[in-house]
Amino acid sequence: MAYVFTPSQMKTLDDNTINCFGIPANVLMENAGRGCADYLVSNYPEQTNGIIIILHGDGNNSGDGFVLARWLHNYKKSVFLLKVHNGTMTAESKHNFELCKALKIPTYDLNKNNDNLDIIENLPGVTMIIDAVFGTGFKGKLPAALKTIFESVKDTPALKVAIDIPSGLNGATGEGNDAFEADLTLTLHSYKMGLFLQDGKYKSGKVVTIPIGIPEHYNDAFFTPAVLIDKENFKLPERYYYANKNDYGRVFAIGGYMGYLGAISMTVKAALRAGAGLVYLVSREENAYFYNANPSEYLFVGIPKIGKTLIPNLKLFSDLFKKADSVIIGPGLGVDTYANYMLEFVLRTSTVPTVVDADALRLIAKDLSLHQYLKKPNILLTPHWGEFCTLTGKDLDQLVKDIPAALENYIKKTGAKVLLKSNTTIFSDGKRMFINISGNDGLATGGSGDVLAGIIGSFCGQKMELGEAAINASYIMGKTAEELAQKRYFPSILPSDIIDNLFMPLTEES
Repeated sequence: MAYVFTPSQMKTLDDNTINCFGIPANVLMENAGRGCADYLVSNYPEQTNGIIIILHGDGNNSGDGFVLARWLHNYKKSVFLLKVHNGTMTAESKHNFELCKALKIPTYDLNKNNDNLDIIENLPGVTMIIDAVFGTGFKGKLPAALKTIFESVKDTPALKVAIDIPSGLNGATGEGNDAFEADLTLTLHSYKMGLFLQDGKYKSGKVVTIPIGIPEHYNDAFFTPAVLIDKENFKLPERYYYANKNDYGRVFAIGGYMGYLGAISMTVKAALRAGAGLVYLVSREENAYFYNANPSEYLFVGIPKIGKTLIPNLKLFSDLFKKADSVIIGPGLGVDTYANYMLEFVLRTSTVPTVVDADALRLIAKDLSLHQYLKKPNILLTPHWGEFCTLTGKDLDQLVKDIPAALENYIKKTGAKVLLKSNTTIFSDGKRMFINISGNDGLATGGSGDVLAGIIGSFCGQKMELGEAAINASYIMGKTAEELAQKRYFPSILPSDIIDNLFMPLTEES
C-alpha cells in the first residue's frame, strides 16, 4: 500500500519504532543513508561517476546525508560535503559526520556571506548535487542565504537530488516557493503529504520511497494514513461473464439548462463508457428536443413544470427515481428555482450513492437549508478549488496555504464526503483520505468535471463503494490524459477524448 504521511505522523512512526519496537535512531539513519546510496549507484551510474556534492546542515536530515556520503565513498565515488546551514547536531548526526572526517571525505563550509559559493563551480565535473539540509520538520521561511544557494544550483546541469523532502518545503502543506528544486526526491519510508501539494508537486521531481526498517504493521497502527492511488492499487468495478445490464446499475444523471445542455450529455456518455448498465438523462421537459435529436445509448426523462411555475412536477418522477442505483446531479443543472427543487428532492430522498457536482454545489453554498443532507452517508460533493472556496467562504489564497486542513475542517463542520479536485485530487470523509496525482493540464478545460462525475456515478452503479469509486475514477481519468499525451500535445485533449479513450485495462482474470 502506498501511504502518505504528514510530518507529525512520520514523527509518531519514528518515535514508536525507536522507543517501542527497539530499533535505535542510528540504525534508522544508517538504513536511510545506505538505501539512498544503493538506489543512486544502481539507477544513476553516469551521474554517480562524477563529482557528488552533498549540501548539509546539522540536523537529522544532514545525518542521513553523512551516512550517504560514507557509503558513496565506500563505493569509490568522489563525494564532497558542503555545509550551508548552522545548527545544533544531534548525537547521531555528529557521530556520522566524525566518521566522514575519519574517512577523509572532503568537507567545506560556506562562509557567512556565501562569497565562496563558487566552490561548486570550481569543482570540475560536478554531476550530482544532493540536498540533505532540512527534513520534514521544516516550517516557516527559508533563510535568505539558503535561497541564494538553492537558486545558484537550480540551473546547473548536475542531477539534483533531495533526501526525504526538498529543503524549505513544508512537509504538511507543500508550501515552499524558495525550496530546493530537485529532479529526484528519495523520500524515507513513505510518501509525505507536502510532496504532492502546492510547490511540492513541482519542487520534488520524481519521487521514490526508500525503506529504512520501520515495521510494515506500524503504518496504520497509530492513525489512519492517507493512501496514494497508483498503478499498483487502483481498482475497477467487478465484472461477471454471465451478467446483464441490470447487474451494472441504473445511473440517473440530472442536469441540463439552456446554454449548458452539453454538460450532462458528457456525464451520461462517460457513465456509459465506464460500464454502467443503464443510464437515464433526466432534464427539463423543454430540453427533450435537444436530447432526442441527438440519440445515444442513454434514456431521456423529461420533468415538466407544474403549470406556469418554476417548480418541477416530481410526482411524475418519484416512482422511477426509486429504481436508481446511483445518482449524479449538477452538470448544467442551473441555479434557478427549478434546479433548487430538483436538488432538494434528490438530497432528501436518495438512498443510493449520489454525486453532487457543478451547479448543485453553487446551490448548496447559497441555500443553508440543504446543508442538513450533506452528512448522509450516500452523498458525495465533488468541488474543484473554486467551488470549494464558494462552499467554505474562503478565498483561494487561504485555501492553498493548507489544503488538507481546510478540507478536514469543512468535513468536520458538515459531515460531508468530499472529492476535492485539482492537479492533486483528495478524497476524505473525515475517517480516511485517498490521494490521486495522475493527469496533466489537458484536463484543465471545461467539461472535465462533468466527465469525472459520470465515471464516479457509473462505478457506484456497479456497486463500488462511494469513496473508492471517487478516487479510482479520478485516477483513471488522469491516467487517460497521460496516455493521450503520448500521442498528441496535451493541450489539445478534449473531455470527449477522455470518454472515447477511457483507461480501462483488462485484468489478468479477463
